[in-house]
Amino acid sequence: MEAVMTNGNRRQWMIPLALAAVFILPLAASWTMYSLQPFEKRGGLEHGELLTPVERVPVSGLRTLDGERVDVSRFQGKWTLLYHVPGGENTVGCDADCRSLMDTLRRVRLAQDEGMRAVQRVLLEPAGSARPAAFDDGLQVLESQQWPKAKGAVYIVDRQGFLALRYDAGFDPQGLLDDLDRLLRLAGEG
Repeated sequence: MEAVMTNGNRRQWMIPLALAAVFILPLAASWTMYSLQPFEKRGGLEHGELLTPVERVPVSGLRTLDGERVDVSRFQGKWTLLYHVPGGENTVGCDADCRSLMDTLRRVRLAQDEGMRAVQRVLLEPAGSARPAAFDDGLQVLESQQWPKAKGAVYIVDRQGFLALRYDAGFDPQGLLDDLDRLLRLAGEG
C-alpha cells in the first residue's frame, strides 16, 4: 500500500499548525520585543522618593511655639504631611510660596474624603524665624532648631512615626495626592 496524502490528512496537520500560529507566535513576538527593547526601569508606583532605610522622624530639636519639646508620639496614630521651611535663623519664615504650599497640602488632605481624618499637617519653621500669621486650625506649626533632612521638601510620615516618602520642591501635587490615597487605601483608612 502506497502512502498517499489526501486532503483529509493534510487538514489534520493544518489545524494544529494554525492553532500554534494563533497562540504561540504572538507570545513569542511580544517576548522578543520586550527583551530587545531598551527601557528605563522605574522603582515602583510612587511619585515621591521612597525613603530607605526606614527611620523615625528626627524629633530632637523640635519644639512647639510655646517652647515645649516634641516627642515622636505627636507623629504616631495619623499619617502626617510634613514640610520644613527652608532657611536658617532670622529668616522670614513661611512666605507666600510656603503659604501656597500649605494650601495645597490642605487640599490634598481634604481630597481624601473620609480618609482625611487619618491625616494631619505639620509645618516646621526654623528657630528664630518670624512667627507665622494665622493659619487654618488644622495646621500644626512647630519650631525646628535642627533638622537633619532636606529642607524645603514635603514628607509623608506613616502612622508609626517613620518617614515614608519625600517630595522635593516643585513636586506635582497630583502625585502626592495619588500616593497618599494609595497608602490610606492599603492601610484600610481611605
